[in-house]
Amino acid sequence: MKDVLSKYLLNINIPRDSAVPLEVYIAFPKTLTDENERKNVRQWWLYGNSKEILSMDLITKQKVECIFRPTGVIIDWEHVVVGVQMPSGYMVTIPLRHLEYLGTTTEEKIANLSDYIYMAVRRQEGNLVADAVLPLRGKVENEIAHTIMGESHYTPLELIVHGLGYQPIWEIQRLFLPRVVTWFKGFDGKPMHVAQFTLPETGKTTFALRNETLYNWGYIPEPPTLARLILNAQMGILGEVFNRNGIIFDEFEKWSLDTADRQYTFYALLTGMEQGKWARGVSAKGIKPPDIPRLIPILFFGNLGDFQKYEGVRPFIARALFVNIFEKRFGQDTTALADRICVIDTVFKECRVMDYLTYNVLPDAVIRGIVSECQKKVLPVTVSKLKGRFRRHSDNLFSIVNALGVNMTGEDTDNMVIGTYDWDTLGTRSKEEVQFSIDEAKGQTTLPTGEGTPEEAKENFEDKMKSLRDGVGEQT
Repeated sequence: MKDVLSKYLLNINIPRDSAVPLEVYIAFPKTLTDENERKNVRQWWLYGNSKEILSMDLITKQKVECIFRPTGVIIDWEHVVVGVQMPSGYMVTIPLRHLEYLGTTTEEKIANLSDYIYMAVRRQEGNLVADAVLPLRGKVENEIAHTIMGESHYTPLELIVHGLGYQPIWEIQRLFLPRVVTWFKGFDGKPMHVAQFTLPETGKTTFALRNETLYNWGYIPEPPTLARLILNAQMGILGEVFNRNGIIFDEFEKWSLDTADRQYTFYALLTGMEQGKWARGVSAKGIKPPDIPRLIPILFFGNLGDFQKYEGVRPFIARALFVNIFEKRFGQDTTALADRICVIDTVFKECRVMDYLTYNVLPDAVIRGIVSECQKKVLPVTVSKLKGRFRRHSDNLFSIVNALGVNMTGEDTDNMVIGTYDWDTLGTRSKEEVQFSIDEAKGQTTLPTGEGTPEEAKENFEDKMKSLRDGVGEQT
């Protein structure tokens, strides 16, 4: 008997041009079955993203249609100009009469201008002007998601893994759980920051690109500049943190802070991750970023790199090793960065995701719906025995992973936050064990200083982490 999920899956095993990312076709499901639609989207995508192709055709054409995600938004009230910067570098001016099609509120209009957009663009006195504007911001199919979740025998996490185009076996669930956690907010409204280091071929880049169309995330495969991350003061364009709903930094293990700009970016990152305040010095033109909190999730991806030196070391505490490795690499204390990250995950087991592709995915709107339905179940709990930020991380994580249908106790999420979790036990807890964890916590108060994690009873985790950090270099 087929699961209800199969009714909604899209076949992505289609002939296509590699010039257009597969994720773009998934975002426009009709292209998966209609070759003419596929050709149209391909042409519009090339006009929106290739400077050479657009420039060449504008020599002979007065008007073209294009699809792109703006790399910047210009709003100049003094000169009464609204425009967007195309990935090709061209600026397109949007006549004010078109703004009504972008939303009913100012916030909605700006959000739509920062996401994927369709435009009919024409030449006018050496400039590009929009003749038509249609926001392509993704819908959320809560009703379909609710139906699937109610009738399917799969857990929400398995549905998401299926929806991303993979077999939902344990190894894939283990790989994707920390990544999917970043799609959620904690019950306190804070984003969930995660770092994951793996062997190659685990689908990190593919996941990052899917996030671009799925949730309008930014993908940055190199140490970012202040201009790209926060504000390009020369052009007056806000950076990624103001235009995107999340950021993925790839190849984080290769980062260095060998220039003043990179150091300033690192400090800005710390403040932004915790307080949502993204600041940089005022430019010569007097331009500065908005002084409005912008709390967005950050996902750090990297290959194992120096972590491989410590494979087999016991006790293995991923958080402590993260601090130790990046202190040496950056030449400064990285405890503050580690504290802001909910889960620091190291995956030593080989898992080549290409071997588990199904070539069937859920529409983006349905995946958003599943996440939205699960988010409703992320309710306040107090199960952690940790302290400070770690306690907040663990309680939020407990609520999220259980909403995803992964049965975990407060002890489990404490160990995930610390970095000592045995991933082989993922999903082996019973609902009774989870409920016992909640019931047990209801009568608890915060452990006094000197006590620590569930796994190590009366030992103080912070002292243990400091001890490991001081001596970890001798344990290889």
